[in-house]
Amino acid sequence: MAELVPGIMSIPILTLLLGAVLVSPILMILARFLKAPKIVGVYATLVLAYALWQSLTARPGTLTARFSQAPGSIIMADDLTYYFTSIILGIGLLSAVYSLGYIKNRSAEFYTLLLVMVLGMVGVFFSGDFVTFFIFWEIMSISSYLLVAFNYREWESVEASLKYLIMSSTGSAAILFGLSLLYGLSGTLEFGELSSVLASQSARFELWNIAALVLIIGGLGVNIAMSPFHYWLPDAHPAAPSPISAMLSGVVIKTGVFAMIRVFTLLYPAEMYGWSAGLMALALLTMTIGNVMAVFQSDIKRLLAFSSIANIGYIALALSINTPLALAGALLHVLNHAIAKALLFLSAGCIIEASGTRNLDELSGIGRRMPLSAATYSIGAFSLAGIPGLNSFVSEYAIILAAFSAGQFLPGAIMLVNVIIGAMYHLRVVQVLFLKPETGKSSVSHEARPVMLAPLLVLAALCVLIGVYASPFLSIVFQLASVPK
Repeated sequence: MAELVPGIMSIPILTLLLGAVLVSPILMILARFLKAPKIVGVYATLVLAYALWQSLTARPGTLTARFSQAPGSIIMADDLTYYFTSIILGIGLLSAVYSLGYIKNRSAEFYTLLLVMVLGMVGVFFSGDFVTFFIFWEIMSISSYLLVAFNYREWESVEASLKYLIMSSTGSAAILFGLSLLYGLSGTLEFGELSSVLASQSARFELWNIAALVLIIGGLGVNIAMSPFHYWLPDAHPAAPSPISAMLSGVVIKTGVFAMIRVFTLLYPAEMYGWSAGLMALALLTMTIGNVMAVFQSDIKRLLAFSSIANIGYIALALSINTPLALAGALLHVLNHAIAKALLFLSAGCIIEASGTRNLDELSGIGRRMPLSAATYSIGAFSLAGIPGLNSFVSEYAIILAAFSAGQFLPGAIMLVNVIIGAMYHLRVVQVLFLKPETGKSSVSHEARPVMLAPLLVLAALCVLIGVYASPFLSIVFQLASVPK
């Protein structure tokens, strides 16, 4: 039962982040005046740490609030909201700490944009209607474009950001068109009221309703890089600064996953609209393209970007199976992939900064010079390779088991083959880092600074912790999977 409260001030996380974003330009000016750009970085780190604490200690249940007395401006917070919010804020906090040692120039602008991006993602999670959802979605998207192009003096960054802008804007336009159709059919964009309208038999067979579903899912598919909408991601993520690559691959694409869960479970239940087979086909295509393309990459960040596409395929497959075990596996893999992929991109960032190259052939043997960075990278690689005892094994196993339990033997077998392919290229990178002879660039590299290594150690510890002690995390995701979203 939702509890109606008077306003947005009742949601302290959103209030905190919104206030922090409004204050950060003032701090930017102060930082320039004092010639102390790290002020904004420390400020952003403290804000994200406090917001994470608020999310982790939030009381369970469902809370609903309005921006004002006007209809159509709903803020909704339930257990699923806080689950995704905690993941976003946790990865954001570690990326912010890492950036204190990574970002050398324009750090005040960087941290301001990082806070704006986090605000947009968290706002999406707290949205109780599509108007609020779309506003926060665009806040997240615009800040992401700017962060991809943060190194604007490099043509690669500008080109990647432009491609990201075009593809993401196309996805946003599709979502907006779909929402206009929904509003024309129902006269509302509030999730609760839409759910009642779309549950009717007359709406089920309405052509424009089906068109709205296709447009919204297609637009979200662009954001999560689901095939055939994945082409922007392998360019955008490698071109961005490494902490932003960690955010983009680790958590930004999960915003679209969250939105799909809301749309599928709250508005368009599978038993009524029969979308499972179509989503399953796209999921299998996505994971296969992602893994096969990753095999042929010599750029370490492009390899990781294609790996993200493959893992989105795993999550989408679990959503298409639509059983409690599959949904629990999907939710756990959202967490596990966020942790492991952030670990991989941040570790790769240390290695790239020290060596000055992203080419795997030139990174040969660098593990001898950078043992901690290479070791943490290896833990992330072993995790996504599905090695038992690490976190991703648990969620990948749950999704494959859910497929077989639901009688989906062929999709389960295809995912199993894809996991094996993923293991091949992840282990190949570890072999290059540790076992192959040093090159001119790797031989002169040195270990990263402690402030950059600290987040890597935390993420690596989480990979091990969830892998060997998964029961509390499984309990959380099974609880989330067993209640209406």
